[in-house]
Amino acid sequence: MTSLRTLVGTAALVGTLAGLPALAQYGGGSGSEMMNPPSGTLYNPQCMMCLSGPSSAEWMGSTGSFHVNQIMSRQTMMSGAMDLRLVLTPTMPVWGQPFSFMPFSDAMTFDPLAPGGQYTVDSGTMNMYGSSMPAGTYYMLLYMRQQMGPMMTAADWIVFPKQVSCDGSGCSALPAETCAENATTMCLIGGRYRITSYWKNQYAGGAISQLFKTTLTGATGAFWLSDGTTYEYLIRINTATDNGRAWIAIPTFTDVEFFVLVEDLVGGQTHLYHNPPGGRELIYDPTTFVYP
Repeated sequence: MTSLRTLVGTAALVGTLAGLPALAQYGGGSGSEMMNPPSGTLYNPQCMMCLSGPSSAEWMGSTGSFHVNQIMSRQTMMSGAMDLRLVLTPTMPVWGQPFSFMPFSDAMTFDPLAPGGQYTVDSGTMNMYGSSMPAGTYYMLLYMRQQMGPMMTAADWIVFPKQVSCDGSGCSALPAETCAENATTMCLIGGRYRITSYWKNQYAGGAISQLFKTTLTGATGAFWLSDGTTYEYLIRINTATDNGRAWIAIPTFTDVEFFVLVEDLVGGQTHLYHNPPGGRELIYDPTTFVYP
């Protein structure tokens, strides 16, 4: 059985979906859901209908399944009807820009959600369309959209860490990517964990900025914005634990709203940590990430 787990990314766009398994065009969006995140980020800090928590997908031949912990409504009004499916796209999607994709699975449909409502999704056995995919290498997305009036509004997606290779008769997962450090990307515990961060400054009209990183040790790093010697917050990953988990600690020196995305490139888990506006408390999580 081929199995994937989510790693990165959410987005919100507007578009239409063609029939299975034909190529569909996905258009750029507009409105409150379309505030652009920092250049290079894959997650959407402004999603109004959001996928969140651990997710997974698996398939064998013409059937398979998918899971996501939450479909959550942040809207102030009742959502439209929704659907959720797996799709393949030949290029990494960029939030706010058009891209093409092919449906890889049948869709689940959901009734509208009230503000603050949520669903947990276990699809059960679904039809999969790997044998219909043209030969090539693809990114795989768990892709959600909602019906708002005459338009289909795709509220969110999650990109899986492993690309999918198809040969015209079936598809299989390729090895997961490796962590590559740069000015804003931190790699800890031998490159197993990739960490990025941005903040939404409530003192500057909600301006969103990608933060820079400084790696301090193999297990500890810091994020900063304007001065590389003045840290806004730290992160430490402790793997010498007694409960089969890596413990995440994020002490902060600021009360600006911020987000820290931690991605386990080996285990395939991901979690987006959030410090709310005015928050000054230690973020501490000893349970989410399975280790080793």
